Amino acid sequence: MSSLPNTAYSYWVSQNVFSMYQMMFAIITPALIIGAIAERMKFPAILAFVTGWMFLVYFPLAHMVWGADGFMNGVWNSSATIKAIDFAGGTVVHMSSGWSALVLCLILGPRIGFRKDAMLPHSMVLCMVGTGMLWVGWYGFNAGSAVAADGVAANAFATTTIAAAVAAFTWGVAEYIEKGKPSVLGFCSGAVAGLVVVTPACGFITTTSAVIVGILAGLVPFFACTKLKAKLGYDDALDTFGVHAVGGTLGALLTGIFADIEANPNLATNLKDLVGNGLWIEQLKAMVLTIVMSVVATAVLGLVIKATIGLRPNEENERIGLDLAEHGEAGYNY
Repeated sequence: MSSLPNTAYSYWVSQNVFSMYQMMFAIITPALIIGAIAERMKFPAILAFVTGWMFLVYFPLAHMVWGADGFMNGVWNSSATIKAIDFAGGTVVHMSSGWSALVLCLILGPRIGFRKDAMLPHSMVLCMVGTGMLWVGWYGFNAGSAVAADGVAANAFATTTIAAAVAAFTWGVAEYIEKGKPSVLGFCSGAVAGLVVVTPACGFITTTSAVIVGILAGLVPFFACTKLKAKLGYDDALDTFGVHAVGGTLGALLTGIFADIEANPNLATNLKDLVGNGLWIEQLKAMVLTIVMSVVATAVLGLVIKATIGLRPNEENERIGLDLAEHGEAGYNY
């Protein structure tokens, strides 16, 4: 590549780096779905589902939202049919995976012993360490979506920090009011909920709006995980729906409400007349399309795989544990 002119070489490097960056998003998204159906789906079925889901849901959505000629890219495509905005993946990542997770949970059914046996978190120490790692990594996810070391990236970094911190605190307060004591799991859940909700908005809103986003992120997903889940009775092992679907949907809507040209001058390119005056309606259109695509594709894939290779292992293997039954190894050797 050294024979290429400097400009051509720089373009080649930037395109390849950006492609790898986008593939990181593509890896993360189906992992969220797998968290919801943990302990009860066969490995071959997971591979088949993820492959089909990427082509039916993720890749089309990613192009619609972030492609230069994307159907829903309101920032850069002046002729976009839906002039929506999504800085780092509210619709593409969190809504798509969260709503798909709910559908797959319903098709699979609950884990053996659900609502009968205690299913406590494995390790609160690892949960807290993992949340910290996730929070730090999220800066690459959110601030990195500016694709530049500039003011927009700095603002995304700041709004991400504020929303996550406020949401963690708010979730803890909600737990204290309801149960009389806050928990480490609650603080961790609140932090992740804050990160999820601010993701589509982080590069488009001010730090003041990030505080409001954080409060709502601590309350609405809290209600979804503690009240809605119990009322509907679905078995979502890691609360993918409550945090990512509900949080991502909330974040997409709040992005349309709080987007500010002062936070991101790029909004003035094609959206000057919509910011603060109807952008939330465009967000609603994108949200509806995302939910329909995710739900329909997941239902079709899930039912087809169930009718062919099957989704669940037999009861004996499920009780033994899929690490042993399907991979011949244990997470821990005592």
